[in-house]
Amino acid sequence: MSDALIVDHEVAHEDAARASATAGVVIRSMFEPVELDAMRATIESVWGAEVVPPRNVLRGMALGGAGLMLALRQGEAIGFSLGWLGWHGGVHFHSHQVGVRSGVRGAGVGYALKLAQRAECLRNGIDEMRWTFDPLLATNASFNLLRLGARVVEFFPNCYGERQDAFNTGDITDRLEVSWQLAAPVGGEPVDPSGRGVIVVPPDYQQLRIDDPARADRVRRVTGDQLSELFSAGGGIDGVGRLHGDIAYVVAEVAEQ
Repeated sequence: MSDALIVDHEVAHEDAARASATAGVVIRSMFEPVELDAMRATIESVWGAEVVPPRNVLRGMALGGAGLMLALRQGEAIGFSLGWLGWHGGVHFHSHQVGVRSGVRGAGVGYALKLAQRAECLRNGIDEMRWTFDPLLATNASFNLLRLGARVVEFFPNCYGERQDAFNTGDITDRLEVSWQLAAPVGGEPVDPSGRGVIVVPPDYQQLRIDDPARADRVRRVTGDQLSELFSAGGGIDGVGRLHGDIAYVVAEVAEQ
């Protein structure tokens, strides 16, 4: 491990400790079966029963050293994260799920969990984290690209296929993949969309699905087509910015061959 990673590991743990204190949580790694049952209950409370991994799978992950964490407030589990090592595109940590109970979202718990993941990765010599998110969720785009400083690297149409859970039932599971360089300072800068190609997303897609399902479906399909065409042509996303109050993905220029 390089000296730079050792320094970043120490700084990362300080960052994570501050974020946890601000959110009013203690974040702990889960290993034992009884702890994993608490994690499974927390996952179910956030996502629903279908996406809860069996205890033996979580136990196997824990034995291998995979990242299984709970965020606790006064002893109550209110958030979780889980992930594992991957090597597609280079060795990295794949953060599969991070979730927070509905009554305590927006209080920094998710941020604290991500920083705890970052610190643990750097402690083990892993300096890149990847995960996927729904491109139509504007708050997630801002969180991932601006608050954390991740960058978009790929688009996966209907990544998970049909799902039955608290957020995706009946929807197409298009996903953007992001890469977060963990040894860099946390945070990113908005990109000015002026004069640039953009893909604009609604401010609250989940509410749109409730209020106007037909329009939400059109938005989903149009946005998916735009992203598919962009990435198929070798393009990408430079970042996000504000356009008339909405979140807009700013399209990277395709290099001429």
